[in-house]
Amino acid sequence: MKVTFIIHSSFFVEMESCALLFDYYQGPVPETAKPLYVFASHCHPDHFSPAVFELAQRFPRVHFILSDDIWESRVPEELRSSTIFAAPRKAYQVDGLKIATLRSTDQGVAFLIDCEGKLIYHAGDLNCWVWDGAPRYQNDHMTQAYRDELKLLEGKKIDVAFVPLDPRQDADFDLGMKYFFEAAGAKHVFPMHMWEDYSVVPLFKSTPTYRDYAPFVMDVNRAGQAFEF
Repeated sequence: MKVTFIIHSSFFVEMESCALLFDYYQGPVPETAKPLYVFASHCHPDHFSPAVFELAQRFPRVHFILSDDIWESRVPEELRSSTIFAAPRKAYQVDGLKIATLRSTDQGVAFLIDCEGKLIYHAGDLNCWVWDGAPRYQNDHMTQAYRDELKLLEGKKIDVAFVPLDPRQDADFDLGMKYFFEAAGAKHVFPMHMWEDYSVVPLFKSTPTYRDYAPFVMDVNRAGQAFEF
């Protein structure tokens, strides 16, 4: 398996028989002759762009798995037969991929994908969106909603996960990652949604209370970075 960080929350995962592209909106996409499965967790412009449909001109076999908050009218008519609109907390099968969705605490879905016997989790904007200055009841409700949704991951042996680590949350930037590890964790966890401020990765890994998690957190620090397992 080869994982390429494109930018923000976008990753390209090349498996033995296929490739997966998550939350693409800009940047170079690696070339492959394998079938390509394009995932978009929701309609926000930093997670989805109609530019993904241009990939059908470059790659011979492309399937699109889009959150159902993305309007069908945004998909070119000739590609709609190759597109699934995924609702929260549902299960789908596309060729050899088994796909389950979670409900985002912001918009759209998160994806849990069983591919070639590997479990891959992409959170989209499912995160513990706690903000300094927000009302206490709002932050408490958010924390509970996030942790409740992560219960769907308990007991799952996740191989690769993509989880937000957002510096805009200031002192609470780590909560989403912390609760993810408490609920499930993964062999390889890629921080994302960092707005190109990669300093939060070593900050999280150097926090004494997270020392048991640090070995599993990948050192994402630049666009185009590739990791092989």
